[in-house]
Amino acid sequence: MINKNFINSKDNSFYKTLRKISANKKFRLGSGQTLLDGAHLIEVYQKYSQPLALIKDESISTPEVDNLIQTNKNIKCLTLSHDLFLKLSELKTSSGIFALVEIPKNILSISPLTLLLDRIQDPGNLGTILRTAAASGVTSVVLSTGCADIWSPKTLRGSQGLQFGLSCLTDQDLSEWIDNFKGKVFALSMGGKSIYDTSLDKNIAVLVGNEGAGINSSLLKKTDNILSLPMQKDIESVNVAVAASVFMYEFYRQTRER
Repeated sequence: MINKNFINSKDNSFYKTLRKISANKKFRLGSGQTLLDGAHLIEVYQKYSQPLALIKDESISTPEVDNLIQTNKNIKCLTLSHDLFLKLSELKTSSGIFALVEIPKNILSISPLTLLLDRIQDPGNLGTILRTAAASGVTSVVLSTGCADIWSPKTLRGSQGLQFGLSCLTDQDLSEWIDNFKGKVFALSMGGKSIYDTSLDKNIAVLVGNEGAGINSSLLKKTDNILSLPMQKDIESVNVAVAASVFMYEFYRQTRER
């Protein structure tokens, strides 16, 4: 008897779809679906919603993976041959399980601090920023056109899937967004006032720029003030994810005490 839930051919139509979702941003966003690689990411996602399907590596059996499947018997589960599973993953070794999930809709909630990201291109940096946002209580994130894909496998690994709990708008015109924002907008850049000498009130937005080019000059002109991290004289800058993280925690420290 043929097991319809076992896939061992790269020509299988469902497998081809999974490959496109994993590797092609346009297809991924068009389908409204992405892949989560590993039990931990899947468990984080399940705090907010349920996967569409689970995809298991036939050669991997761990308590973590087996328990995930056992506790989700109502979710369709397919099995891939080991070779096909590895081709689907960006990891060097198999995590043992994928989940096919829906990408959340573009909805922005009201938050004391809104993070504006201008063309952040590295998925690792983007993932770190999103993870820190979740940890520091920042729930609203607006990403410009040209940012790395928030739902790509690399970004999801960097963030540990915590963007599923955030309110995110992607592919946005930040110039238009700033024009319509009712609070103050600060730019995090070089040569500005120290964030430690600035009173950070609620209902503000902070603009963070591209790793190499920084913040677009036309956007910089629209901000209320430029803020900077104080640094030693022989240091020009720090990683954008580090800078954004320091700002978010300084905002958390200041507003938590009020």
